[in-house]
Parts: sequence; structure tokens; C-alpha cells
Amino acid sequence: MGLVAQAIEGRGIPTVTLAMEEGVEAPRVARVPFPYGFPAGEPHDARRHREVVLAALALLYELDAPGELRLPFRWSGP
Repeated sequence: MGLVAQAIEGRGIPTVTLAMEEGVEAPRVARVPFPYGFPAGEPHDARRHREVVLAALALLYELDAPGELRLPFRWSGP
């Protein structure tokens, strides 16, 4: 995914990548503390999904340079 984001950024379009682990090589990375397969949170939690996506998109404005930011969410599932 990082290579795709870099290619898109190279054409002048900003991107944000959701990641569950550190060290993802992409221009802007929103780290989430969720298990693999659940990048926006627990299943069927539309409110949380919206919050995660909006927080990730906010990085387009908050990060002036490429970087990684841990989003302030917690996994409450099993």
C-alpha cells in the first residue's frame, strides 16, 4: 500500500494510509490500535468507523510533511 500511496503523492494528490503497526513506509500514516482486518474499528460500529476515517483524513491538514501519527482510539472488542 505504501508504494501506491507514494506513486499517487508523486502526482500531487495527498494520501493517508491506515496502519495497525509501526514502520509503514507511506507519506502519511494514521496508526490505529486495532487488530488486523479491522482498520476502522469493531464490526458494525458505524459511528466509530466514521470517527476513524475523519481523524485519518484530518492528517491531510495536520501533517505538513510526511509522517506517522497514532490516532487516539482504543479497541474494546474481544
